[in-house]
Amino acid sequence: MAYLYRFDVTTAEKEVIAVIYAENDEAAFLHLDVELEKFYLKDPKVKEIALREKKRIGKKSGFILDPDEKGW
Repeated sequence: MAYLYRFDVTTAEKEVIAVIYAENDEAAFLHLDVELEKFYLKDPKVKEIALREKKRIGKKSGFILDPDEKGW
């Protein structure tokens, strides 16, 4: 079974949202590191990573990414 993971990543400069496809939590965190390294030319100096949502992949699954709504 596979999942979609939604992470809030806080760097020294800003907050970003990352969505990762993975088989389990450990793989999701490892792949998040890989994606951050690929996306940014320089090390983004990550201060905090928060797992916000985890959803089982199915025919009807997804996320709403609204930068103004933090859902707290």
